[in-house]
Amino acid sequence: MTFINSRASDSALLALPDETRFAEAPERDRARALSAVAQGVRSRPELVERLGLRSTTASRAVAGLLDRRLLLEASGEKAGRGRPAATLMVNPRRLGVSVIHVASRAFIGVLLDLGGQVLERQVLPVPPEADNKDIGAALAGLATRLAAAAPRGMAHGGTVVSVSGVVDGAGQRWLISSRWPRLQALDIGKALANVAGPVDVVRQLDAEFRSRALADPAGYEDDVLLLHWGWGIGMAYGRDGQPWGGRSGPFGEIGHWRIEGMEARPCDCGQHGCLETVAALWALLPALRRRWPELAEDEDMLLAQLREFDLLSVAEVRDAAHHLARALANLCRILFPARVVLGSPLLGNAALWAHLDALFRAEGSLRGLSMPALSNEPMPAARGMAGAAGPLLARALEQELRGPG
Repeated sequence: MTFINSRASDSALLALPDETRFAEAPERDRARALSAVAQGVRSRPELVERLGLRSTTASRAVAGLLDRRLLLEASGEKAGRGRPAATLMVNPRRLGVSVIHVASRAFIGVLLDLGGQVLERQVLPVPPEADNKDIGAALAGLATRLAAAAPRGMAHGGTVVSVSGVVDGAGQRWLISSRWPRLQALDIGKALANVAGPVDVVRQLDAEFRSRALADPAGYEDDVLLLHWGWGIGMAYGRDGQPWGGRSGPFGEIGHWRIEGMEARPCDCGQHGCLETVAALWALLPALRRRWPELAEDEDMLLAQLREFDLLSVAEVRDAAHHLARALANLCRILFPARVVLGSPLLGNAALWAHLDALFRAEGSLRGLSMPALSNEPMPAARGMAGAAGPLLARALEQELRGPG
């Protein structure tokens, strides 16, 4: 089952079936027919022409999809002699999943249908002193309420928890978070399995990577490095719209690279001298608030607040930019991306963005190689929802397509 990427970007659905995953011909025909309708086919005759199927085979596939309520069929208007062709359309309300993600010190939960429409949205603030028990209970309660909001006739495909910090997606564990220092190796899968499963746990940056690729398929065909500079610092890396890391555990924790001379600075990861202790928002905000006490913690709000301030007059910001530019340049000497995309509430400030870009260029590349293209593309936290939901929706859709009929 494939998550929508550049090969399926003209579809109105968050996930499309992969016909190669079906061994039985009727299942494969249903998968092909559903994809074709999602991509614009509107009648059985068009389906026969597009897929090269016999009319009886196409009719059986459509009948199976109608029985499963994945397709709807409306009577067509008669334009001449003979029976008018009925109009086929996907039923996006047949399947839905819940997505919970982190924004500042709150969980935002949404119920999405197959087309990506938000059917329910809830916000749950979580205090910074919360521990595993508190956070597990908060997630379970939110997941339960979202699943209960599914409209009649919708199959709930499960819950995706998209989190920041250090994540073991394969083990479904949230290892550490600078927002909640008392959180340690929370087993999210165990906390939610009995209330709103099946459960996916994903890195928020991987979900954001997929969402960006949905919006700009051509921009993510080649190797792309996505760096987030915010409350924490992390990266995602991938090609063809799919992030590569995190399949067997944590990945991309550039924020916890050690910085020479910073050994006295403790980090929430348990070490000292990490890049985050110099450059993350949690480390910078005390100095910034001495100048501008009204600053929020929410990254989307900070993006608007920081645009016009003289950030380069703050020594801590200049130091942060220096260390971040060097870390990014070193990372590029490991991965050699074609393009680097930065998302940061700090870089809405034009002067700081120009300064960071100049520092990065000054680092240089290996002889004979050019520096990768660097772009500044802030992204609201909520836009990562589609990227988080796609894989779980795809698996739920695959299950619906299997079986006789």
